[in-house]
Amino acid sequence: MKTKLKQIYYDMRHQPVIAWVTFFATAMSVFLIMVIIMMQNVKSAPFAPESCRDRLLLGVNLHVEDIEDQDINSSSSLSSVAARVLYDDIDGVEKISYYHKWMDDSEVSVPGGESCMAQLRKADAAFFNIFDYTLIEGRYYTTEEADALMPLAVITETVARNVLGDAPWTGRDIVIDDRQYTVVGVVRDISSLAMTAYADLFVPTALSDTEGDRDNLLGQFGAVMVVKEGVDFSHIRQQVKARYSTLDAMLAQSGMRAVYHEGPYEQEVISNDDLYSNVTPDLTSAKRMHLIIYAILLLVPAVNLSSMLHSRLSRRIREIGIRRAFGCTRKRIIADVIIENFIVTLLGGAVGVVTGVIFAATYSGLYNDYENFRYGDTPVMGALLNWQTVGVALLVCFILNIFSAALPAWYASSLKPVEALNSK
Repeated sequence: MKTKLKQIYYDMRHQPVIAWVTFFATAMSVFLIMVIIMMQNVKSAPFAPESCRDRLLLGVNLHVEDIEDQDINSSSSLSSVAARVLYDDIDGVEKISYYHKWMDDSEVSVPGGESCMAQLRKADAAFFNIFDYTLIEGRYYTTEEADALMPLAVITETVARNVLGDAPWTGRDIVIDDRQYTVVGVVRDISSLAMTAYADLFVPTALSDTEGDRDNLLGQFGAVMVVKEGVDFSHIRQQVKARYSTLDAMLAQSGMRAVYHEGPYEQEVISNDDLYSNVTPDLTSAKRMHLIIYAILLLVPAVNLSSMLHSRLSRRIREIGIRRAFGCTRKRIIADVIIENFIVTLLGGAVGVVTGVIFAATYSGLYNDYENFRYGDTPVMGALLNWQTVGVALLVCFILNIFSAALPAWYASSLKPVEALNSK
């Protein structure tokens, strides 16, 4: 290994343009791939307060259509009745919470004071048992308080400081959209990239609250579930699908039926930009597009790097000839070229990964298209970098190395010793 490092150092000194272009081309290719991967990781990788994403299922939509004319249809979130029918008492579910899928842009102030805008989410008490918020003062409202729809609020630290000033904050009254609430708890600020758990304010709701319900079992509710360890998601979906017959019986009198779209959905589906309430989600096209992008980002630089490596080896023909004359096998020549190139590729890849992580962690413009994105928000490091990401980076470096080094290595090994020694 020490000899190979000396050889790489020698090449970089005597062929600096080719060597450094190879290095930075590798770094740029890995950088672009890592940024794309990390943008996808933010949508599905577990991070606080959504640390249970790998066991999370969300039932958030319902689609109903006319039995005779499918062009007559409607879709939205669930009514309290539909939520109960579909998701109450499902085998294999460890925890379940009912919440309002859509947040409200609300005006918040102290009585008689200046107001500020914040995003309000209505959720039951079980919501705080599913997501691991950091409680910095007070408590969460209880199930009994939520069922009674008591005017209580859990707010984030930023809202507390902007509206109430200095701590302590709990026990004080605030006005949300002209209604007075008492602050019972304050949590640390939540990343807006936590798509389900995010809000600035939380106030109680329960399935007994039918204010937002509409005809045909549509309303404002969604169900978020944590599946028990070892339970397959398909087991949950089969039960939910069977319950659609109950909804159909309820809709039969109005000539409508419920359309099953393979819910509830895991985090990867929920975070998909093409998820609509009246369409069965399909991630195949999105995954295919990502594979095409990865292929382009691998193949284009690999072709250029291959020609550069060929140029580097052309200046080492006599060295290769001497090694062949002293009995070095073709396999050894190929292995040495690939290993040397892999070291350069790995060094460039490491620079690409570090640069990509810094870029993704500091440039919030990457996430402007995300639902509920708050300008200036950036993800926590755990959402960007994990062992899977590192593994992908190493795999990218390995593939890039094989694609770029295989042909030049074969060419170098195929040189006859006499021809190599006589070359200029």
